[in-house]
Amino acid sequence: MQYKDLALYYDEMMDVDYDSWTNFLISLFKKYDLDYIDKTVLELGCGTGNMTLKLANLGLKVIALDISQEMLNVARDKVKKGVIFVNEDMKNIDFDKKFDFVFSFCDGFNYILEEDELFLIFKKVYNLLKEEGLFVFDISSEYKLKNIIGNNTFTLNEEKYAYIWDNYLEDDIVDMYITFFVKEGDFYRRIDEHHTQRIYKLDDMLRMLKKAGFNKIDVYDNYSFETIKESSQRITFAVRK
Repeated sequence: MQYKDLALYYDEMMDVDYDSWTNFLISLFKKYDLDYIDKTVLELGCGTGNMTLKLANLGLKVIALDISQEMLNVARDKVKKGVIFVNEDMKNIDFDKKFDFVFSFCDGFNYILEEDELFLIFKKVYNLLKEEGLFVFDISSEYKLKNIIGNNTFTLNEEKYAYIWDNYLEDDIVDMYITFFVKEGDFYRRIDEHHTQRIYKLDDMLRMLKKAGFNKIDVYDNYSFETIKESSQRITFAVRK
């Protein structure tokens, strides 16, 4: 099970510059001349709510969705008000309202293993967005998953926790087997997780987005306005209806 026992330790182990991601969003709103105060957001794969909190603090009205109840429990403790949390698979999104923005951060779509399922998510997002609505998401790039993650092993040994992270690449699928050891008192607790991600080529992403109805698509290197490179590890999409 992904992000079950790990949920309690996720924030401590992850090193993500959420402030930079938030500043990028603010700059993007300005670039596209979009108001965001009191606007509605659907966040897909919100995890422990780090970006959810940032969005709420910007004055956005957020519905945040995640498949992991354990991750949502952490998020609810972090975000006390102004956000509606929904325990659901993003493949099943179905709301009777439209949103000004739809966001998905931290390579959530790489966990969608079938291209037709990802296309259906894009189609649903298109239908859930208001006219001139903005859809922002990122993926781990083909370069990252093939050359940095795939078929490599990573280890970490610190006082509070350690991990062994074995990766296996076959075709466009990366299986990640991660064993964590988290210190609890005088002992270490073992946590085993299996994550599977799919490599999506940029051309395939653009094709699916256009097929879903989007015709205004900007692509950036990570959460910046830099042009993507062959060695870009995270690709950010800013898509307007």
